[in-house]
Amino acid sequence: MLKATGLTHKGTVRAQNQDVFRLKVLGESLGYAMVCDGMGGEKAGDIASLATIEMIDRYLKKGLTPQLPLNSVRSLIMTAVSAANAVVYEQAQKDERFHGMGTTLVMAIVSGQTLHICHVGDSRIYLVHGGETLQLTKDHSMVQMLVDKGELSQSEADTHPKKHYITRAIGVAPRVEPDYAEYPFGQGQVLLLCSDGLSNYLPQEQVAEEVMKCVRQHSAAPLIDYALAAGGADNVTAVILTDE
Repeated sequence: MLKATGLTHKGTVRAQNQDVFRLKVLGESLGYAMVCDGMGGEKAGDIASLATIEMIDRYLKKGLTPQLPLNSVRSLIMTAVSAANAVVYEQAQKDERFHGMGTTLVMAIVSGQTLHICHVGDSRIYLVHGGETLQLTKDHSMVQMLVDKGELSQSEADTHPKKHYITRAIGVAPRVEPDYAEYPFGQGQVLLLCSDGLSNYLPQEQVAEEVMKCVRQHSAAPLIDYALAAGGADNVTAVILTDE
């Protein structure tokens, strides 16, 4: 049976929380989760993240059913993301206060024994199973590009001053190119979807331990507490989706 839980916090420094999450369990083996981390000014980031998650949520509520074929799940995701991008981009063009606003997105859909993931930006999805952690997403960021080119080591990237510069986001251009992938998903596996307000503080080698605390407590609070104790300078969001 799928189970989901999530929490968000504005952190110890920010006055506003521009992170938004949504999760829904629709059946024993059907459900979804999403996290958006807004950017672009005091209010604009909040508008972008909320508009994105509400638009995608609307599509999933209408179209996601247990009978939906795998290729149709992918089409549904891509259509929803494209629609969200169009809405945010149009809002930004109409009002100069919102010009340049955008948001990251990570989303996961479990349908039967298949996990569908989609992401834009530097929010992340981790898969935890048997004490091991696998990062399923690759950041769309400037420092990740430098790592891929061999110009930065991963340890250098982790502390780079431009670590937060992302190369893709929802709403900043007329079209968006999300990354999409599918994985097998079954009992005992746990997904963590999070904003960079968590991943910037949580080393990958620590992810499994903290995630399993959340599973045992049926709450994402341990992960939020971890980020806050480590400084919590950004908004922090954690969502757990698991097949128990």
